[in-house]
Amino acid sequence: MKKLVFVLLMVSLVVVPSPRAGTADEKLKPEELVAKHLDAIGNADARAKAAARVASGSAQFTVRVGGVANLSGKAMFVSSGAKFRFGMMFQTPDYTGEDLAFDGNKATSGIQPQGRRSPVSMFAVQQSMPFKEGLVGGVISTAWPLLKLAETQPKLEYRGLKKIDGRQLHELGYRPRKGSTDLKTFLYFDPETFRHVRTKYQYEIAAMIASPERSNANQEMFFAVTEDFDDFRSVDGLTLPHKYKLQYSAEGGRATTIQEWMVTFDRVAHNPKLDDALFTIK
Repeated sequence: MKKLVFVLLMVSLVVVPSPRAGTADEKLKPEELVAKHLDAIGNADARAKAAARVASGSAQFTVRVGGVANLSGKAMFVSSGAKFRFGMMFQTPDYTGEDLAFDGNKATSGIQPQGRRSPVSMFAVQQSMPFKEGLVGGVISTAWPLLKLAETQPKLEYRGLKKIDGRQLHELGYRPRKGSTDLKTFLYFDPETFRHVRTKYQYEIAAMIASPERSNANQEMFFAVTEDFDDFRSVDGLTLPHKYKLQYSAEGGRATTIQEWMVTFDRVAHNPKLDDALFTIK
């Protein structure tokens, strides 16, 4: 009998797995998660050498809800230190694409031929924090704030594993070191590789008092902008995403809008000569 108990105990010790990185039992500190994420990009030497980057490829624009559109075009992401510019170009008269930039001090965006801004462009104007902080584009951009945590010093909150689109991801809340913002920002990391795979921005506009002239003014508006990153490949010792999805959604008021951009980068180059004027939209 004693021998049987001993055998059963040994079997239980074999089959019970020990906690590993990425399980729900593990409570990561923000700085630990960031350190693992940086290692997933590449070693410190390779990261330091990439002072500037140009990524170019194809783009696809689709209106999922609130209209009809399916356009093909080109995309380019250029960054140097904290500066960046992200453009998507489509050969249509009504919608020519997106043009977003940060010159190190000010975030700017392009205007459509009709003299108006697109929803994403309006997001850049109304919520400039992601552009000033270098969040836009994730690790595609050299402005990515987690690369220089000691300098940017954001307020980070580890929020545990969250189920996102059927997969478990580490969620990290992000707020800038200075100033206040009504924009809620969450960064998501794969628990196995610690690659940054998603950023989500959320904000809302509170209801206003209605009047005969503004019958729908008492309705709240909810906005969300999501960036997704996939198809990670090695470039000059760095593991970088080659697929990028940007989604904009607005709910409330009289309608719901969901617009989506898919970008596939087929060329990534480091440290080209870049003119500072490139990062200003005139």
